[in-house]
Amino acid sequence: MKELVILSGKGGTGKTSLTGSIAYVAKEKLLLADCDVDASNMHLITSKEKLHSREYKNGFTANVDAGLCTACGICEKECAFDAIHINNEKAVVNEMFCEGCGLCVRLCPEKAISLSEMRVGEITVYMTRFNKKLVSAMMDSKRERSGKLVSEVKNVARDEAASENDEYIILDGPPGIGCPAIASLGRVDYALLVAEPTMTGYHDMVRIHELIKHFRIKTGLVVNKSDINADMRRKILEYGSKESISLIGEIEYDDAFIEAVRRNITAAEYSERLKDKTMKIWENIKEEIK
Repeated sequence: MKELVILSGKGGTGKTSLTGSIAYVAKEKLLLADCDVDASNMHLITSKEKLHSREYKNGFTANVDAGLCTACGICEKECAFDAIHINNEKAVVNEMFCEGCGLCVRLCPEKAISLSEMRVGEITVYMTRFNKKLVSAMMDSKRERSGKLVSEVKNVARDEAASENDEYIILDGPPGIGCPAIASLGRVDYALLVAEPTMTGYHDMVRIHELIKHFRIKTGLVVNKSDINADMRRKILEYGSKESISLIGEIEYDDAFIEAVRRNITAAEYSERLKDKTMKIWENIKEEIK
């Protein structure tokens, strides 16, 4: 089983549209995983039904038993994160600041404080319209640890793919170069960059490729909206050639992408031209992975 991650360095380059389109045209058995846990949206254009979901918990937070608390103030005084305060003669925990270190639990003379696992988000497995599974997750608001949630999405994806004897896992990677992007690159066989020929598109592509090089992962390139700026397209291709990044394909600007999103379908479903383009890209990817 091979793992492919599709990255862009920034949002809005068409990465998710391409990922969904590949799932639509691919004849092989594969599984999709949406690693953009802060703003997952793959299910909006691919899913048919929800199969199952579960909570994801990571880390701990302090909880106060109001019946036991005597408002002595020790916890408030000693908390290094300013996460617990006396309010109306009871200790109250601010989960946004609590790091779950457990010091307050140890110091409380009344044993009124305990630690509990903290819910970070929810992981859901869908069945797509293409009879391929999709693993997706959504971070709860005001939560952190998105990188760990991405890692858990990948663990679930591997288990689901193994149970179905899938040949490929295709990861729709998160934007940027932070913890979620780093987590998405772990143990993958191939990385595909999607870049658009703009100044920001070029610089973001370079940033994410510098990260990929650290993992020594074979990399390909798709230039989306390739006809909107000839100079920047040339600059992107020159960078790819210099860095030994294989050019997997180019897609010209097409309003079909917008229309497909409006209809909650993939671009390849909406446009025969984009379907043909996607099929060629997928064939090139498979040759690269071999």
